[in-house]
Amino acid sequence: MICSNTLNSIIESSPWRNYLHDIYNQVDKPCLYYEHLDVIHPDDKQIVDAYNKDRQSDCQLNRHILAVPFQGNPFTAKVVFLTLNPGYLERINKDAAQMLESSSINCTRFSLRIHEYWSACYDHRASSIFPSKKENRDIYTAFQILGNWYWYDMFAPLRRDTGLANDAFAEKVAIMQLIPYHSTRCEKVTLNLPTQQYTKQIIHYMLEQPNCPKFVVMRSEKQWAELLGINFQDPKYRDKFILRKRDKNDKPLRRQFITEQAFAEKNDYATIANAIKTDL
Repeated sequence: MICSNTLNSIIESSPWRNYLHDIYNQVDKPCLYYEHLDVIHPDDKQIVDAYNKDRQSDCQLNRHILAVPFQGNPFTAKVVFLTLNPGYLERINKDAAQMLESSSINCTRFSLRIHEYWSACYDHRASSIFPSKKENRDIYTAFQILGNWYWYDMFAPLRRDTGLANDAFAEKVAIMQLIPYHSTRCEKVTLNLPTQQYTKQIIHYMLEQPNCPKFVVMRSEKQWAELLGINFQDPKYRDKFILRKRDKNDKPLRRQFITEQAFAEKNDYATIANAIKTDL
């Protein structure tokens, strides 16, 4: 059982609690793409500025899309997927976003509802990695378009093998990003972003809980280990972290397919599927 007092104190310390409020103080309406506003979290801005200054444009962290430190609710998920950072495709994250804003009957409708979803993620009220399809099919579809249907497609084999419907499956998993900002490509570097300390705090807190979720390290295994100060091979953690299979150069597989062949140990995929299907 999670101690609610401790959990509340962790959530209250989140650097993301006022993130949207600070953005709203600078604009007339919520946007899916803030073309004329830098929405990097103020705590991270100095480090992101220095990182972007020395990078080609396709490796720079995008300043105009809402940050995604986590998607869904890691405190209630059965399995939490740890990855590097959200991707960026201009035709999707900028062009399609601006098209959705300008073409809807109420130009703020999609923006507002999708902001409401991210707000719920930021303060851990979200119950799913996607907005509910049952509640509003249009918002669900717009959200998937803006994500290029990436996680929907990546989870398809696992969703099928659990036998769960889409909404039910999406409530059992969460995603945490090492770097919360979008980019076309992202170098595997240690940025030491101040907001990452909250991500670290969440994971260490969950590791101490009797109903700890399974953590699946999808990308940047070395950087996640450095952030958490954990040796994933330590027997203390081996049953809590699931690692990717390594290639012939002894590096974890880069493609984020979630299949039986993608993980280091023979039964890892079954462990993930069973964790999702089993009630706490």
